[in-house]
Amino acid sequence: MSTNQVARDPREVLQKERRALVLAAEDVINKGFQHGPLEKPNKTQFSNLVGLCNEASCAEEIANYLRYQAGRKEWDREFALSVIDAIKPIVARLPDDPRLHVGAWKLYATYLTRAYVYQNAATGRRSS
Repeated sequence: MSTNQVARDPREVLQKERRALVLAAEDVINKGFQHGPLEKPNKTQFSNLVGLCNEASCAEEIANYLRYQAGRKEWDREFALSVIDAIKPIVARLPDDPRLHVGAWKLYATYLTRAYVYQNAATGRRSS
């Protein structure tokens, strides 16, 4: 795919990866809840991730934020790393365009949030 095709139609490129992004997000959340509800992060932290994705200029900025949040103990370290690792193969399939990589993260963060809210409700916890 040429750079001009990506510049004209990034949504079409990302459309082809939506299913993979949903499945990756659900898998990460399901594994995170395997041993009971997640203590960290909470719904607010997922919302903050979506917000950051809307402002980020590259995927590395988003991964850096998650590692920072883990260092601050706002995200469980292993869970944050699993979130980062799960999207890597999907981003690797995309053309080398930061806009596409950030676009994939935006979708992924949204799907993570949705999956988290569902799993949290399914375990009987209030979303905070």
